[in-house]
Amino acid sequence: MLSLLVGALAFSEKPFVIDQHRITGMMIAVYTPMKEGNALELDLDRVSAYAKFLKARNITNVMPAGSNGESLSLSVPERKSLAEAWAKAGTAEGLNIYMHVGSESLVESVELAQHAAATSGIKGILSMTPVYFKPTTETLLDFLAAIAAAAPSLPFWFYHFPDDTGVMPGQAHKFLELAESTKKIPNLMGIKFTDYNLMDFALCTQVGGAGKYNMLYGRDEQAIAALLLGAEAAVSSTIGYSPTLRDAVSLWAAGQHADAKAAQERNAKLCSFFGQYESDAINVQKNIMKMVGMGVGPSRLPKRDMDATSAKSLEGQLRALKLLD
Repeated sequence: MLSLLVGALAFSEKPFVIDQHRITGMMIAVYTPMKEGNALELDLDRVSAYAKFLKARNITNVMPAGSNGESLSLSVPERKSLAEAWAKAGTAEGLNIYMHVGSESLVESVELAQHAAATSGIKGILSMTPVYFKPTTETLLDFLAAIAAAAPSLPFWFYHFPDDTGVMPGQAHKFLELAESTKKIPNLMGIKFTDYNLMDFALCTQVGGAGKYNMLYGRDEQAIAALLLGAEAAVSSTIGYSPTLRDAVSLWAAGQHADAKAAQERNAKLCSFFGQYESDAINVQKNIMKMVGMGVGPSRLPKRDMDATSAKSLEGQLRALKLLD
């Protein structure tokens, strides 16, 4: 293990240039396809069709194996196979693939980062914090630095999701300030920020000078507000099955801010509707994918799927309001 970590920490001398790797516009957090009737087995044959489905919606930046992708419920071999499938499909369809490599085990995360770097077609990596042994800001920086160092040629983003991890709520800017002052992660791009705390987000956008870091915002319901504060991209699940946030981001970029606000309000309504069904680890959005013709199979425990009655009720509500593709 020692030799593995020492090797991972040996960075190349080539300087890393943030501006060559910025993600802008939109990025989708995709679901991991599982076989019908057997969520203990991946259904990688669906990835190619999934990639075509995204391309048809002009979605070109893709993040597999994140929270929506049930990453921590997957084994390391499964995550490698998933990365390879998306890299192949992404290359075929002209998509940019960014793999989440975070894990409770540093050794596993380093292994996944190295695999991503060695897999043609993967453009960058992200990592969440470990959640059982919750780190301090300083410890988290060291943990992420070891992962990023395992793939020094790839851009790296910290994936901040305190509602699920319980780590550093309201303190993402403290992490970024420490990373900026210590320079421990030369290939650090910024943060994939999934939190409703816009004050914390705004502080992140100022670290190192306004706009230095590539800030990605991951709460669909507030994407336009984050773009106003300096986000360069919205990371979303709903853009895969609803036009609402796709329209909001595109309209915002075109300077049509009033229309963008109206589209954002429709997206908030969408999120409010499916949020009513998300208690008890119900994986509502994986069910919604089936409603729009891109089924990705069942969820793996401890996630659960909607019962048929609830799914039918939700689909009726969403279609009545024309919130689905």
